[in-house]
Amino acid sequence: MKIAITSDIHLGDAKSAMAFKDQLSGDIYVGSKYEEFTKTIKGRFGNDPLDYLILLGDIFDFSVCCYYESYEIGKHFFQELKNDNITKEIIYVPGNHDFDIWNTVEYQANILNRIQNHKLPRQFRMSVPGIIDDRAKSLINGFTIHNVSAKTIAGQPKYAGLFLDGITDPDLPFNFVYPNIYFITEEETILITHGQYLEPFWSVMGEWALKIIDGDLDVKDQKLLDMQEWVAINFPLSQMSCSALGQAGPLTKVVQKLEHELKDRNVQRVKTYLDRLETEIKTHLKGIGKFIVPIGYYFAKNAILKALSNMKDTRYRTEFMKDPAVQERFKNFYNSTVYEISEIKDKYGVDIPLPTKMIFGHTHQPIPWNSPEALSIELPELPKGTSFKMFNTGGWLNEINVHNVPKFCGAEIFFYESGKGFSSVGIG
Repeated sequence: MKIAITSDIHLGDAKSAMAFKDQLSGDIYVGSKYEEFTKTIKGRFGNDPLDYLILLGDIFDFSVCCYYESYEIGKHFFQELKNDNITKEIIYVPGNHDFDIWNTVEYQANILNRIQNHKLPRQFRMSVPGIIDDRAKSLINGFTIHNVSAKTIAGQPKYAGLFLDGITDPDLPFNFVYPNIYFITEEETILITHGQYLEPFWSVMGEWALKIIDGDLDVKDQKLLDMQEWVAINFPLSQMSCSALGQAGPLTKVVQKLEHELKDRNVQRVKTYLDRLETEIKTHLKGIGKFIVPIGYYFAKNAILKALSNMKDTRYRTEFMKDPAVQERFKNFYNSTVYEISEIKDKYGVDIPLPTKMIFGHTHQPIPWNSPEALSIELPELPKGTSFKMFNTGGWLNEINVHNVPKFCGAEIFFYESGKGFSSVGIG
């Protein structure tokens, strides 16, 4: 089994000086980073294609780009992968910028396909983990998607067959799982996930729901969400932020400007909008509200501007996983992961050791395999003396610093080969 793992390519995010494409006179072509990408994979495995290329989220960028632009660039990228015979199949784990991919998969599998077959729709599954088991004596050796029926047509993929296969000609099989892959070797289990749920914005609805709606939530455990509940409760904000703003027409370009100005700590445009909002609010106030509300709004506005001025971007931050709040959030996520693994064990009757390592993306700060810089966290679920270690894929895009100078932030491609285990190669 030969596998490569990477993430955070951001196809369609023209404003971030994306490393995989350039636009000249309307033409789209694959740039130098694509050549490094494919050269690194072929340098590791030769001209034989990978069994699977795992794309670990934020491949498309629907959050600030229209569907047309994202898919147009994506079509070119994936067609090049097909032409260059890089991989037999793709395993796609959506992130926060391309969460809409997962929504589309759920909609096709649980709504459209069933109606076309004269069946009633069913509930979204929310969490559908992938399992890669490379143990010689395992009952589920190879790649499995939990609770999804495998196909048995000779020479055809076990899964795939959904909408994105057709982005290339001939088709390139896409397998979709979310939000986790459990990669099991003879030595250990590695948790593979995008990592957005470690950041407050993407998990806030779940955290608030447990604190505020305590006792009224129809969940299995009022103190702990299982993985399906975790994804479901955070679904509305994830979906709105992933794609709604990117498809908002004239508003999209305003959001793009705000996003990039705020990254440069420029809050002037936000201040202008808040001042206009204050004026609009005053026109609708009557009585004592004319005096009380503006005072409260004044303090709220200043607090917002101060917070935005001091905002720390998750991208490129080596300190992200050192934050105690982030570590506590990860422990909750890990508990939900443990619950999901127990369900997989019940279904397949297979012993799956708890993960002791994680490969994730999201923060765009590459951490190579077995790097001494990898963060270690003590988890009560693991045997005493066993630390959980985290490695990062980095990001295939440029960081625009405060002087508006682009600099490639660096990416990491992780490799796995049966009998040889994991390794990684950095792209600088």
